[in-house]
Amino acid sequence: MRIENLCVKRLIGDVAGATTHGHKIAIKGGYIYQTFQGGYTLSPLGWRVVRNIENIIRSEMDAIDGQEILMPVVSGADIWRESGRYDTVDVLAKFKGRSGTDYVLNPTHEEVVVDFVKSVLETYRQMPFMVYQIQTKFRDELRARAGLIRTREFIMKDAYSFHETQSDLEQYYNRCLHAYERIFARCGLQNVVCVMSSTGDMGGSVAHEFQLINDMGEDTLFLCDCGFKTNKELIDEETEACPKCGAKMRRVRGIEIGNIFQLGTKYSASMNLTYTAPDGEQKNPIMGCYGIGVGRTMAAIMEESADDKGPIWNMATAPFAVEVIGLADKEGKTLPLAEKIYNDLRAAGIEVILDNRDARAGEKFADADLVAAPIRLIVSAKNLANNALEVKYRVNDVDTTEMPTAFGVDTYMSDIQSAIQKLSK
Repeated sequence: MRIENLCVKRLIGDVAGATTHGHKIAIKGGYIYQTFQGGYTLSPLGWRVVRNIENIIRSEMDAIDGQEILMPVVSGADIWRESGRYDTVDVLAKFKGRSGTDYVLNPTHEEVVVDFVKSVLETYRQMPFMVYQIQTKFRDELRARAGLIRTREFIMKDAYSFHETQSDLEQYYNRCLHAYERIFARCGLQNVVCVMSSTGDMGGSVAHEFQLINDMGEDTLFLCDCGFKTNKELIDEETEACPKCGAKMRRVRGIEIGNIFQLGTKYSASMNLTYTAPDGEQKNPIMGCYGIGVGRTMAAIMEESADDKGPIWNMATAPFAVEVIGLADKEGKTLPLAEKIYNDLRAAGIEVILDNRDARAGEKFADADLVAAPIRLIVSAKNLANNALEVKYRVNDVDTTEMPTAFGVDTYMSDIQSAIQKLSK
């Protein structure tokens, strides 16, 4: 990709209407564009980051035996009436088709997945299994805020597991909990905690939230040095005493980026999903569900690590691994070399963007901060005089002090591959 062809509008200066630091950076960098209040178009930059996050999620869900499916955004109202939630979920957006049929825009997919599994599940021998999707949701929120932190339309990974026994659910629930820890670590998030939470509209007996500790969060969390962690819904806020050890807990703010629930038979029983048990009886499977806000994860990374210049991605989430910047010289050597390096990196399968524009160096560097490729390769006359290419790193929580600040003109390919490998650890 050449930066002049990138379908992105980057902004200079303050951003009107943005309420948090990460929201401002997302708009300044051209990652998101508000199509309606609570609904955003992801630019090519934003979509590249989201796609990278999705790939991390897919690899971890597949590693715990998840099977990817895709369910519709819209469903008939009948399955929501069957579960008993049609008139109880306040964010449920409802509409009528031209034939008079009642539809909903799914804010979550428990009803849809149970309806699907009815067509598949017959016997206990098929369990346990988990299906997941990465799909658009719509929630008729009264208040959208902070860019992708709280929206009306959003992308979510939601997964649903089916079990014969409660103990089997609990074992899988823990597998998923640890998979979530790996997902957020691979995304580069540093301050994520898993806290006990209320089951709310979802139902069930046990639930946990994955919260990014951040002052911009709208959730209140209580943390104890003994290891107990919860949100405010499960604690006596008057005493703030830890129910485990009795000590006073710390109060912090958090951004919820994921949640997991032990649903029990709430949906399988209400919607009459059954299987044949070993004794020949018809029983309802025990369910778990597991959600991650994909766009919200991108926004959380910005809230946590972005500086005043722009976002800071790790190698796994960055829209481009390398940005090549050519600074024009009188001899006409730099721009052709920058072009050659760009083409070589593309041929090697490296995600790279080229800035060979007729623009000031300061403008190029400011734009590079917003694109935030972890490796920036600068081709200039000054460095070519030493048969070298200047290298800068834009990464968070990675020690680059021992990494080279210049690559050899004759060895840049192996140098870049080595740097990518180190930054990918």
